[in-house]
Amino acid sequence: MKARKVAGAVIGALGLLAGGALPAVAGTSGVWHELKPLSSDKCLDVDGGSLEDGANVIQWSCHGGTNQLWQLVLVESNDIYQISSAASGKCLDVDGASTDDGANVIQWECHGDLNQQWRLIAGPGSTYELQAVHSGKCLDITGGDTEDGANVIQWECHGGDNQQWSVTNV
Repeated sequence: MKARKVAGAVIGALGLLAGGALPAVAGTSGVWHELKPLSSDKCLDVDGGSLEDGANVIQWSCHGGTNQLWQLVLVESNDIYQISSAASGKCLDVDGASTDDGANVIQWECHGDLNQQWRLIAGPGSTYELQAVHSGKCLDITGGDTEDGANVIQWECHGGDNQQWSVTNV
């Protein structure tokens, strides 16, 4: 079974490369990305560089810190990823597995549940919606705020610039 998952991840990653869906082989150890909403071009950031479970995820001006670097690990062959922080090794998580609009996004110890799995859906240009598998809602900057410290939540997918994310190799 393990060999099948590895083969699936490699095949999926090669397919993404061939199709141009992601700028790097997702799931390959050591490949890190900045995730930026189209609305602000700021970076997805673990607030204050915290290493703790439950630390809030926000947007902040990009500075190259490890709390702004993310690894995408393919968990399903159909573009579903676990997204982990370079600083803490913890995963992007919808708090309490809530399915509500406005539910907070945090980092939490990786456990593989559906509230830590994200489907990448190609959007305009080279952007993606990051859709929480458990809820079908999108990673969203609250109210389209463009300021440093704006909160990251999940919200019904509507295609707005605050839900369109670039995935850039660093």
